[in-house]
Amino acid sequence: MQIEYFPYQPSALGNFILNESVLDATVTGGLSTVVPAYVYGQFSDDFDIQAFFSGLNTTAQGYCDWFQNTPLSVYTNANINGPLLDWVGQGLYGISRPVLSTLTTRTIGQVNSVAANSFAVNRHFIIRSGTVSVADDDIYKRVLTWHLYLGDGRQMSVQWMKRRIARFLFGADGSDIPVDYLRQIGITQPNLPPTGATGSVAVNTAAVNTIKARSQKAARTLQITIPNSSIGQAFQILLSQGYLAVPFQVTFTVVLQS
Repeated sequence: MQIEYFPYQPSALGNFILNESVLDATVTGGLSTVVPAYVYGQFSDDFDIQAFFSGLNTTAQGYCDWFQNTPLSVYTNANINGPLLDWVGQGLYGISRPVLSTLTTRTIGQVNSVAANSFAVNRHFIIRSGTVSVADDDIYKRVLTWHLYLGDGRQMSVQWMKRRIARFLFGADGSDIPVDYLRQIGITQPNLPPTGATGSVAVNTAAVNTIKARSQKAARTLQITIPNSSIGQAFQILLSQGYLAVPFQVTFTVVLQS
């Protein structure tokens, strides 16, 4: 008969299964210690096999510790960075790492693109200016928080927009921020016409109570004023390129204030 050598006592696990309901159990975290592999009794005096199993258990415990300290869904964790952050952002949430681009392209040589006799015939130039760079981990995590943070709700308002902008600008690695930072964000409507029944449109330019009389107020253009910083410049680029989801009914412009 085969007799196995098992020095570990599974009483704690057995008590959990037999004496507690799964619904009544309090779960404080994942598995912190792996169930170790063991050696058959007849090999218990073999130092090589003992060393092999010891190394196997150490390696398995290392993987367990890594998963404990690196919760993949919590992208704000400091251990999630580089290619792993790309895998989490793209694989779990479907959001790729953005590219910050100020690149502009100008084509010279087409018909009527230059003044007469100032350019050689049949010549064609493409002039590009600006920079292109991949967003670093900090910016990438802020973009993820912009899309994934649901604490503000889904109803757009000025305060809703301010909170999202302030969280992007001042929340390092996509973390949350105190409400005090909202004071540094300004949202205004430029060239706002007078509101109210009187003076909302020029006299004799529209019939009373018509859609045309309310068309100026229906046109939604908001100006966002933020501090001038590297993060602020990144926000301006990302918003203009469509990396940050905003209500499509509103046109946003960003002004950097020094």
